Amino acid sequence: MLSKLLFVLGRGSRRIQQNAKLAFLAVILFVFPLLFIVVLEQFYTVAAANTQTAEQQRVGAFQDAITATLQLGTTDPTEVMEQLATRNRDITKLRIYELLPNGTVIISTSIDESEIGATSSVVAALSASRLTPGESVSIPIQTATGRVIQVVRFVEKESAEWFVFSEHDRSSFDGLLAQRKLDAYLLLSFLFVFMIALAYWISRQVDWKDRHDTLESSLKERDLFSNMIAHEFRTPLTAIKGYASFLQESKTLTQEEKRFVDTIRESTERLVLLVNDFLEVARIQSGRMKIETEEIDVRQTFEAVLESLKGEAAQKGLHLVYTPALKVQLLTTDKNRFIQILTNIISNSVKYTDAGTVEVSAEEDRTGLTIRIKDTGMGISADDQQKLFAPFSRVGGVEHTTTTGTGLGMWITKQLVELLGGTIAIESIKGVGTHVVMHFRRAK
Repeated sequence: MLSKLLFVLGRGSRRIQQNAKLAFLAVILFVFPLLFIVVLEQFYTVAAANTQTAEQQRVGAFQDAITATLQLGTTDPTEVMEQLATRNRDITKLRIYELLPNGTVIISTSIDESEIGATSSVVAALSASRLTPGESVSIPIQTATGRVIQVVRFVEKESAEWFVFSEHDRSSFDGLLAQRKLDAYLLLSFLFVFMIALAYWISRQVDWKDRHDTLESSLKERDLFSNMIAHEFRTPLTAIKGYASFLQESKTLTQEEKRFVDTIRESTERLVLLVNDFLEVARIQSGRMKIETEEIDVRQTFEAVLESLKGEAAQKGLHLVYTPALKVQLLTTDKNRFIQILTNIISNSVKYTDAGTVEVSAEEDRTGLTIRIKDTGMGISADDQQKLFAPFSRVGGVEHTTTTGTGLGMWITKQLVELLGGTIAIESIKGVGTHVVMHFRRAK
C-alpha cells in the first residue's frame, strides 16, 4: 500500500513538473485552503469580539433602564422589567435584590413572581458588584445547554441599596455563529473537492494533449510518406504508360503480344489514376489544396467537358444531352477544380450507365447556379446513398462488375464542391437512374 502511494505521488510530482498549469493549481490547492482558514479564523475572532462588545452595551442599557427607575422612583420597576423581558427573549432571569438593614439580601422584584421575598443564593456575585458602584459585573457561565451571562449592578439611593441582577442565555446566538462557521468550512470542503476535480481534469487534458500531439505527428509522417510514395510511383508509371503506347503502335508485334501490351497499358492507367486520387486526398486532408478563383462561362466549360467525354460515351452507345442557356451563365470559381468536379460526376454517369442518356443542365437564379446531371444507369439504393460520399466506398454492387475504381472519386468530388462553396446531393432509384444536384452560391 505504501509503495503504491509513493508511486502515485511520484508520478503526480513528475506530471506537475512537466506542466505549468498543474504546478500553479497544486500551489493554489494547498495555499488557498490555508489562507481561507486563517482569514476565517480572523473573521471569527473579530466577530466574537464585536459580539461581546455589543452584548456588554446591550446589557448595560438594560441595567441603565432599571437603575434609572430605582433612583427616580417614578415608575414601577416590575413594569419596566416585564417590558424588557418581553422584548428580549434571551433574558431568562431578571431580579432586583434589596439589602435590608440587618444585612439580609432578599428578592424584592422579579419577572418570576414566585421568587419575590426569597433570600439571595448569589451572595458572592452581589458582593463583587458592590465593589464597583454604578458599573455592571459580568460573570460568564458555561452550562450543558450553552453559554450564559449573569450581570449584576449595585445601586444605592440615600439609605436604600439594591442589586440589579439579569441572566442572559447566549446559546442560540453562539449556535448560530458556530453554524455559520461550519457552513464556511463545508463551503471550503466543496471548493477543495472542486479544485481536486479540476486538477484531475487538467491532468487528463495534459494526457489528451500529449496523445493528440503524438497522433498529429503520426498523421503528418503518414501524409508525408504517402505523398512521397505517390510521387515516386507516378514517375515510373508514366514511363511505363508511354512505352506501352509505343509498343501498341509497333507493327512487328503479334496479336497475342499486342494483347499483353494492352493489358499493361490499361493496368498502368489504372495505377496512375489511383496515385492521382491518393495525391488529391493528401492535398485535401493536409489543407494544401489551393483555390484560385476567376469568372468563367459555365456554358463553355460544360461543352469542353462533354467534348472530352464524348468518345467514352460513344463507345457504350450513350447520348450526352446538354442544352446551353440562351444567355451567358457566369460563375466565380476555380476553373480547374470546377472542370474536375464535372468530369468526375459525368464520367461516373457514363461509366455506370449501360444504355440510354446522360443529361446535363444548369439553371441560374438569385442565389446562384444549380447544376443537374441525370443518367439512366443502374441507380443507387437508399442504403448505399448514405455511404456514397465515404472514402473507399463503392456502392450499388459495382465491386462485382468489371467497372474499376478506387472508391475515392465521390469523396474527392464532395470535398472539392465544399471548397468551392457549394453543396452536392444525390437523388436515385435503384434500377431507374441517378440524379446529381449541385448548387454553387453566387459570389458576393
